[in-house]
Amino acid sequence: MVILQLSKGWLEGRPFLFDTIYGNHAQQHNYYFIPLIGIFTKPLGVNGLFLAYVCLVGLFFYVYHRSFARFGITERWAVWLTALVYVFGPMAYFMYLDYFGWHPEQYFVPLLAFLALSAAQRKWSAFIIWLILTFLLKESSIVLICCLFVFFSVVDSIMQDPAKHWVSYLLSKRNATIIGISVALFLAGLWWLSHLNGAKPSRLNQAFANTQLDATLFYYIAFSLVVGALTFGLALIPFIPWLRLFPRKGLIIWTLAGGYTILLVMFATEALYYFPTIYPGISYPPRISGLWAFMFSAFIYLSYRGAQAGFMPGREASGWILTGCVLQFILATFLVAHHFTFETKPSTLSKNVSYMIQSRFGFDPYPDGLARQLHGFAKAMPAGSEVVVPFHYLRYFERVYPSFWPSDGQLPAYILGKPMMLVYEKNLIGSGVYPKIPGNGYTAIPNEHLFILADSSWYNQTFK
Repeated sequence: MVILQLSKGWLEGRPFLFDTIYGNHAQQHNYYFIPLIGIFTKPLGVNGLFLAYVCLVGLFFYVYHRSFARFGITERWAVWLTALVYVFGPMAYFMYLDYFGWHPEQYFVPLLAFLALSAAQRKWSAFIIWLILTFLLKESSIVLICCLFVFFSVVDSIMQDPAKHWVSYLLSKRNATIIGISVALFLAGLWWLSHLNGAKPSRLNQAFANTQLDATLFYYIAFSLVVGALTFGLALIPFIPWLRLFPRKGLIIWTLAGGYTILLVMFATEALYYFPTIYPGISYPPRISGLWAFMFSAFIYLSYRGAQAGFMPGREASGWILTGCVLQFILATFLVAHHFTFETKPSTLSKNVSYMIQSRFGFDPYPDGLARQLHGFAKAMPAGSEVVVPFHYLRYFERVYPSFWPSDGQLPAYILGKPMMLVYEKNLIGSGVYPKIPGNGYTAIPNEHLFILADSSWYNQTFK
């Protein structure tokens, strides 16, 4: 709900990067890419968040296919199979189950993939576009970009002259420039967040304030290292057929591992905001998908530059890729946080098909009952409208801007104007959960379990 509001609110007359749960979200994260997704979410609602991802991934595979068109069928099959396993394999499946909601970081996969491919092809106009879009995704984007660019630099230097001492590949002017600019931009991003927060503590300060040197921290570090190491191993398997053909393969792996470790530390530090909670930590889908996106984009660059130099594996690549896919299937449920249970009495096929038809494949998700009534009210409201409802009814109002009742008997903190609708549970009225019920300007709508008040002028004009 939060990301949905951030994406389309500015298109419906609301403040930029403002939501009804946290208020001014720009004080928490530099989410300056997500408003662009409003072109999908304004007409399509919450489905637009995922459809934007689908479009980006689909466009990437189209461009990726054309990029390898001049190579042989065996080589094209190897790179396509690898990309499919990265983007649609078991690890990716659990990353996009969506139980934990949707986060802008989940766009790292297609954006970094485009960035790596355009850099490998030396298409600098496209490279600049994808670089800017990736940078705008979040304040931590520049760290992924930096680690990726250093990897690009080392790979290019090895291909130009594989006989130099290993130190010269790492301690080069190009790498120093990449790291220097990245550090400056990262610090500028943190300063901007601090500036917007004013006297309030930042999330980073709160993360460190939550941390205590005790056994829980030790367990947290151990869990993060195990998950990080296993994820790195899984993501490295598709590299092996290509690395066997490259000179200085050990240096390439160590450079990749170094960048990955920096990102692991960064994401684990982010997760300290929720300390002493250990799980999900680094397993949280937006964090582990950032690590996965880094490895995928590094593979794209290495494979394309290798193909240009004639380093293309044979048929044995398929065996390595499928082995990695099987290991993903075994380990993904441990590595990626999820909420997945087996249905002991699954619905019949005919019942499932009937629901898909009635809900128009999810675009009309509430075919009947109270859910349909509340969802219908939301669809009939003017753009930008606000409502206040019990927490478990939020989902039905994704077309507008819902807040939920706090437990202290007060109004929600981030209401901008007069709510178009107020929804109360009848059995809780008078218990102190709700503030004083307004008497003027609202019309009561009959309902068995809920006490619903709608703005009188809107309701009379729309339904009478």
